[in-house]
Amino acid sequence: MSQLSDYFRSQAEWREAKADEYPDDERNAQSASALRSLAEFVQRDEDGWHYVDALEPHLFEQFSLGGEQTAREVSRYGFGYRVTNSQHEEFLEELAALCVSDAYETVRDKADDDDWTGSLLPFELDAARAGVALPLRYFQRRGGSTEAELEEAVTSYSTDGSRS
Repeated sequence: MSQLSDYFRSQAEWREAKADEYPDDERNAQSASALRSLAEFVQRDEDGWHYVDALEPHLFEQFSLGGEQTAREVSRYGFGYRVTNSQHEEFLEELAALCVSDAYETVRDKADDDDWTGSLLPFELDAARAGVALPLRYFQRRGGSTEAELEEAVTSYSTDGSRS
């Protein structure tokens, strides 16, 4: 069983406890169901599925994924809305970008001077150490860009704080 699917199952269990605590609010049960379905989706597709590889370096020993932004999004998955299998892949893609953004912010905030996830490129690590702010949009577009394009974008954020 993959650590990633285990993580989503643990989050579903947390939501189930909230559903028991607040039985009149169906959103917790919806979220628990969505997270269980997501865990099954990841488990079923883990062989050769690239988001599993992209997310697993961001799992902490304490059984958490990414940082603050990522944790918030996972905790809200399916909360107040129904989720279908077709949404799982899109959500995992979003989480992959959030995890890299969280890793960047950890270095930028000096919580850690190194990228223990191995997901940041050398020039991104240098920019984070220099305190350069990169918007989430940068990380969302990162997968479809060449390293040269990314380096150019980081340089432009380093020299022009007005870019967003």
